[in-house]
Amino acid sequence: MPTVTVVVPTLAATRAERLVQSLAAQTASHQLILVDNGSPQDARMRDLRNRHPALEVLRLAENAGYSRAVNLGARRAEGDVLVLVNDDCELEPSFIGALTAAVDAGAGVTMAAGVMRDARWPDLIETAGIQIDSTLFAFDYLNGEPLSALAAASAPFGPSAAAAAILCDAFRDVGGFDEALFAYQEDVDLAVRLRIAGGSCSLAADALGTHEHSATLGAGSPRKDYLMGFGRGYVLRKWSVVTPRRLPGVLLRESTICAGQALVDRNLAGLRGRLRGFRASGAQRPYPSAVISFGRGENLGKALWRRARRRARLRRRAPRGAADPAAEA
Repeated sequence: MPTVTVVVPTLAATRAERLVQSLAAQTASHQLILVDNGSPQDARMRDLRNRHPALEVLRLAENAGYSRAVNLGARRAEGDVLVLVNDDCELEPSFIGALTAAVDAGAGVTMAAGVMRDARWPDLIETAGIQIDSTLFAFDYLNGEPLSALAAASAPFGPSAAAAAILCDAFRDVGGFDEALFAYQEDVDLAVRLRIAGGSCSLAADALGTHEHSATLGAGSPRKDYLMGFGRGYVLRKWSVVTPRRLPGVLLRESTICAGQALVDRNLAGLRGRLRGFRASGAQRPYPSAVISFGRGENLGKALWRRARRRARLRRRAPRGAADPAAEA
């Protein structure tokens, strides 16, 4: 078995405690680095560290964003495999072992996707990795499907950052996460670069956990819509997606998402985010045509329908899934 380092950015010790407890119960040994992303709860973080002596806490003075927090944690990683999970997850005891066993450096499998169940509907899959289309429009693989769908599932394009295993050397070789992406779409961008570098992704169907989707910023909050929009605009320009041939498809996708947010969320933050992300993108890279076929597998209508069904489920949730005020810092 490879050595493993788990990196978890968090905004509050109270949010991370359940995850840390489930990591302490893992059957596979690992190094655990909790990146305290500007949490105001110093006393609670110290208490969490005292109760889990093996826990390493990397304290940041302010919220530096998900991408930078992971990159900083990865620099201190001692393992061969980097495992990423969100702090609003709870993992089965075999999660780390099953996830890392799905990575195979010799076979070029540099990424593995774990499976997160929906915290409110544990018989449904929240994510089993990410898929993309020709515009790099991303969606969670098998979202809303029953767990039984895993038996016939193929490998996704890449892992979701909520449940990912990546070879440390491969992660470092491609430069880690793009820190211009504060949060959201960073896993899409990374998966594209890892694919271009010759890597592939496997699905670790036995690596199971539960995930409180949108527990940090809240589904439909202006902050989340903005950050998701920024990431989408940034990726569109960075990877030279917008060409005359692909422009109609891009406009269809973005207008549909933004119109839905205006109607349901009652804000245009996603549109503002897309415009600012597009402008913020630096030197453009060639369109990744050589790897784009790996992510194809679901048409736009079905992908949007999945998103709409997930939003409907989230709106029916109890207050447990409400936004964390610390995330607005």
